Amino acid sequence: MEVGGIESILQLAQALESETIGCALGHVGEGEIDSFLLPTYLESENSKLSLFIFRYILSRLETNGWSWVDELDKSEWNSRQVSQFLSYLPFTSETWNRVTEWLGDEQGEYWRKTNTNYRSDSNSNHAIEKLIEYGRPLAAIGYLGMMRYQKQSINVDTCVKALLVAVTSSEPSYLVNNSYHNIVELIKMLQKNPVIEREDLFRVEWAYLSWLDGRHGANPKEIENRLASSPEFFCELIRLIYRSKKFEVTNDNQSEQTKTIATNAWQLLQQWHTTPGMQANGSLDDAHFSNWLQHVKEICEESGHLEVALIQIGGVLIHCPPDTSGLWIDHTVAKALNAKDSEKMRRGFETGIYNSRGVYSVDPTGKPERKLAEQYRQKAEAVENAGYHRFAETLRSISDQYIRDGESHRDWI
Repeated sequence: MEVGGIESILQLAQALESETIGCALGHVGEGEIDSFLLPTYLESENSKLSLFIFRYILSRLETNGWSWVDELDKSEWNSRQVSQFLSYLPFTSETWNRVTEWLGDEQGEYWRKTNTNYRSDSNSNHAIEKLIEYGRPLAAIGYLGMMRYQKQSINVDTCVKALLVAVTSSEPSYLVNNSYHNIVELIKMLQKNPVIEREDLFRVEWAYLSWLDGRHGANPKEIENRLASSPEFFCELIRLIYRSKKFEVTNDNQSEQTKTIATNAWQLLQQWHTTPGMQANGSLDDAHFSNWLQHVKEICEESGHLEVALIQIGGVLIHCPPDTSGLWIDHTVAKALNAKDSEKMRRGFETGIYNSRGVYSVDPTGKPERKLAEQYRQKAEAVENAGYHRFAETLRSISDQYIRDGESHRDWI
């Protein structure tokens, strides 16, 4: 083909469908056309010409195989041009092997710019590691997301690494928002994986705690389990959020990171649903619960955080499972809530019940409120019959409040 003919095609590509023209030319291309287009147009800033070259290269590869790639005369190409050429090739081992062979220590240029369209590959972990190494953890997460969707095997350690590094990534902000679905689904996948180190899962959940808010079935399961099993961890969160009643602490010079950690801790406690001592089969280990509670009391009494700690505990106890005897709440938990010194915990329980209703539509007849009032009146009778009189009074207070709420709704008619 004459040079003038190729130039006419380039002009046509800029005016019409550059992708289609590049593809068509690649199928009939020859060495002379290769020499004219490559490497001259590899780094074109014209988007249509870039798309034209991209499709031309892929079409040449499809027609002639990898031998065409290897036999191209690249002796006069600089490393940027070689990187760009490689970035136009399929994102597979065939390309990655040539990246290592052709670029050596200069391969970073390729990994920082290459398109990461997913194709099943036995060496995917190598590509993910390289993307992370060269500052593209979000691109790695996108690749991992496609692997998960295609039900491909994912290296747990590499997945954890990508998620943790992505937290401080300098990649464009829009990629963070675009990665939301993949990140949440990858975390859910890790939560189901029996071989993951629990500490790694904890670190990942903590890093993305604000995203694990119950939407799309995503919750910080490992963190909640640690809250329910470790009184020290629970007390640490309490100290992060609340001031001590014993010691004067100045928070005026708190760093943004410290404030963020405190905010995450508060959010975590608000969505915490796992009763301390809860077992995998849904039952409660009464001894564990009692020991956990006693330990929290001792730690928080010393630090000056006992009252707020008891209120928080009362809030999570609304999720306590029923007792094996048939009582609607575990006897050990009911006994703890009924204790003379548990007024703050009972207050937290009451507040937790109100908050658990969430957003609701007002029925001016007050029927939903009357139903709730009757429900808590019956619960009050049950625990009173079991000997928990103080706790029964709290439940009656809840019942009475729902009656008042229902009456106020009828007043609107």
